[in-house]
Amino acid sequence: MAKLFQLKNITKRFGSITAIDCVNIDIEQGEIIALIGSSGSGKTTLLKLLNAQHEADAGEILLLQKPISSFNHKQLRQTRSKIAFIPQDLGIVKNLKVFQNIFLGKVGLTSTLSMLWKFLFPPKSEILKVHKLLERTGIADKLYSITSTLSGGEQQRVAVTRALYQEAHTILADEPISSVDPARARSLIKLLIEISRENNLTLIMSIHNIELAKEFFPRLIGLKNGRVQFDGSSVNQAELDDLYQLSEEQLTQ
Repeated sequence: MAKLFQLKNITKRFGSITAIDCVNIDIEQGEIIALIGSSGSGKTTLLKLLNAQHEADAGEILLLQKPISSFNHKQLRQTRSKIAFIPQDLGIVKNLKVFQNIFLGKVGLTSTLSMLWKFLFPPKSEILKVHKLLERTGIADKLYSITSTLSGGEQQRVAVTRALYQEAHTILADEPISSVDPARARSLIKLLIEISRENNLTLIMSIHNIELAKEFFPRLIGLKNGRVQFDGSSVNQAELDDLYQLSEEQLTQ
């Protein structure tokens, strides 16, 4: 498999805080990866570096062997359009209809006026495409529903469908199961992994639930204080204990 991302000695700071500290990671196309670690360990920052939302302060990130730092504005826009990002709040606009939220998956590739026109006069071909994708995620009957009327689990599936509509090569999911019950969490993880494998997508998810991470993800990357503590297909209890053990300074912050 080809290397999709290569992180070489990556460091990212926010003022006096070092969020990512000299990280080296290679990620191949089609990999299914869980990022684990306590709050503040650097998981979200790492995802946003991969999505080019953040720029590294030191080191280099390569996408298909090309340094992201060398990309011009147009290339960065194209890069972000192929990397779907599902934030913890899902990033959906609840007063829009479901198909409109899914159209937003391609907002970076069109003008505001064109997107507004598409919202008001949706092309039949695009509606049919969205409907087919919603069939895959199990909510085809919600095509014209106002998104706020959907359940939490259904809104998660809207976010997944938007990623599929985006025709991305990578899905980055930042704690997407943090606010749902265990059954819905398992269902969403299974759906994301199935879709990623069907389409040879790279899936990188930050997750707090260690048992689900161990059960479903073939590669686990543990982050602590912005550094990679372990990276592999399994993790033992001692490594987990160390990963979540906070220093006295951290406990009193």
